[in-house]
Amino acid sequence: MAVRANPAWAELVQLVPVISLAFSFLLAGDVDLTVAGPRFALAAALTVPVFGLARWRGHALNPILVGAAIWLWAGAVVFGVGWSTGIALLADARASALFAGALAVGGVSMATSHGYVGAWSDDPAWLRRTSMALLAFTAAALVWSWTFRADLRLGNGLPFIALNLARRALIARAAG
Repeated sequence: MAVRANPAWAELVQLVPVISLAFSFLLAGDVDLTVAGPRFALAAALTVPVFGLARWRGHALNPILVGAAIWLWAGAVVFGVGWSTGIALLADARASALFAGALAVGGVSMATSHGYVGAWSDDPAWLRRTSMALLAFTAAALVWSWTFRADLRLGNGLPFIALNLARRALIARAAG
């Protein structure tokens, strides 16, 4: 079985939009999404050149980060139109909404040539099996994130890091 992973730079650059939003919260040690409108707009705007660069260079997009991009764009829109109920929902859900976006992308990406794992493989059974496992892990990350959403690191950062590391480990193990 042949599995081809993205180079490290193509994976890391796709993190830029979501990290641009998260960095200020990590430094402050607190998340106040009710005032994060300009940060959501900047982070959402960054998804266009970042994902464009990855695709232009022929690399697969990280479906988890595509889900994060949906969350960033949703945030930019609710702040942009001033929808107070949407802002309150986003603030309450925190990163749980990001994982909901990743879960939605995961379901759709099962029908793509890269699957939810986001890698090239000549073994469709491996791609389907690995994508299903990652989809289940994403559902668990969503539940975990919702349960611990008040804790910046435990409910927001930890499941995001764990999910992305699990994806990379699945790819690396097969490409191995």
